[in-house]
Amino acid sequence: EEFLEGFRLGDGYLNECLEEGWNGVNMTRVGFLEGFGLDVKKVCESGRRGGLGVCKRSRLVLRVRNRNLDDVRLDEKEEDDDVQEGSGLEDSDVIIVSRRELLAAIFAAFGFTSTILAAQRYSSIRRWSFTAFRGVLRERYPPTSGNSVALARFMMEGIKNGPIANLKNLTWINVQPPRLKDRLLLVHIWRMSDVRTMDIMARLEKVIFGMKKELSGAVATLSVHCAKFDSERIPPFIQEAAEEMRWRHSVASDTDLSLWKSIGVEAWPTILILSPNDHRVLVALTGDRIGRLEECLYASLSLYKKAQLQTSSFPLPKVMKPSMTWDAPLLRYPSRIAIDTKGGRLFISDSGNSRILVTTLEGRFLMQIGGSARTDPMDAEVAQHVLYSEGENEGYRDGSFQDALFKNPQGIAFNALKNELAVADTGNNCLRIANLEERSVRSVNFVSSIKDAGAKELTTKRMTSPKPWDVSVSSGNVYISLAGSNTIWRLDPFGDMIHFCGRTGVAGRVDVESGYGGGLFARPNGMCGKQSSLFVVDSDSSTVREIGLGEKAVRTVVGGDSIFLGNLSA
Repeated sequence: EEFLEGFRLGDGYLNECLEEGWNGVNMTRVGFLEGFGLDVKKVCESGRRGGLGVCKRSRLVLRVRNRNLDDVRLDEKEEDDDVQEGSGLEDSDVIIVSRRELLAAIFAAFGFTSTILAAQRYSSIRRWSFTAFRGVLRERYPPTSGNSVALARFMMEGIKNGPIANLKNLTWINVQPPRLKDRLLLVHIWRMSDVRTMDIMARLEKVIFGMKKELSGAVATLSVHCAKFDSERIPPFIQEAAEEMRWRHSVASDTDLSLWKSIGVEAWPTILILSPNDHRVLVALTGDRIGRLEECLYASLSLYKKAQLQTSSFPLPKVMKPSMTWDAPLLRYPSRIAIDTKGGRLFISDSGNSRILVTTLEGRFLMQIGGSARTDPMDAEVAQHVLYSEGENEGYRDGSFQDALFKNPQGIAFNALKNELAVADTGNNCLRIANLEERSVRSVNFVSSIKDAGAKELTTKRMTSPKPWDVSVSSGNVYISLAGSNTIWRLDPFGDMIHFCGRTGVAGRVDVESGYGGGLFARPNGMCGKQSSLFVVDSDSSTVREIGLGEKAVRTVVGGDSIFLGNLSA
């Protein structure tokens, strides 16, 4: 109506125009003008010269300036005179656009702003590449069926067509830049905040040790760190993580993610076997496929003659082994502590030495849980030093304090009601209970209920890699954070282990007002509790979460992405 009133048309003529000229066509379309018998070409040409209107790609933007419809119906001579007299428009001229164009502009602005915000807040966007988008690396997953001949044929294709891994920009952490020529490369892509790293490396070392004769320098093993968070890019942190895990092979950092993007890596951990010299991906292994590593190594070695590969040893880093002498350092990467205030005892989770130390609050040694001492622990001379076992200090064994073995224990919590110490035995994927009166250790496993297809009853199965990371005691209950399965479990005073909160294998950040089952976590590790609440460090979502034990709610206390709540790379 404003458009027509700009031409000073009466109400009657307005109705007539709408009936005759609209005909269901959007007002901004050419059909609107044609409905009034106007020469669209003339109107557009007149608009370009005199400012009356612009018609481009069948869209019309008219600037109305106290004209009537007869101005448009001028013959060519009169039109030119009119344009010369009324050329140019004032700043107050009205611009008419369609609603569709306006909405398109709003959505475009919203999309552009969202993209900029997401690029700034999502570190995962930095890892994105067209190579990953095309799924190039997925094409190098080994065939699920077939014999060794089929696997070798698959790798032959990789020699010709596999993506080329860019190793030129790697920052070497614990060795000088080695000579990679004429060697098959076994590349382990990892990150320090991934709780599965130790398990994957243990499997790699087992395969490499079993194939020691076959490999004989022809295959070089290196772990390449690809950071998820910015703080993980710092080389000293990467070196510290490698030393903590006592790695005996070369470690490098893909600081600018050039290797990651060049082949389209999508997840941690990923195992690659690269061809000599040109470094094409022969095979890529992720998830359950890592179990086929030995088979793939044999197939890759069969492609090359011994004369084609190096046999000299690959440079290895110097590894500090725990000393068996009395002047050994007191602790090695301790992770958690717990206090018995009434009894005046301090419990230390000595993760690097796979044991628990018990001292007074002043630091005087009382006892060691895990590993056997070489002499009486109450001896005054020995009490000032660390007690190492004669043999291997880590392992899995229940029994007395001297006989029991742990593997990389993390969280510990003192249960004053039972005079027990709860230990998250991360390396052994179970909860250990140390009875301080009986001086004995027992295990409590995490068991999931599974219903097989066609079965009428649930079957129980021990979880393979729950990765218990921390424990907390509240009102006689022991709460355990399982970083590997993204869940929280509870051991009640009667000894029953219950899946308490979170969804097994599903990472996320979801708060709920009622009902624990709907809440989601992403790598929960640190925990502490009080009578009515349990606080959890949710590492991958960069948040601290609160579990209300009374109202059965899960909420975010601090941290995380306030705009993109599902961002696990904040």
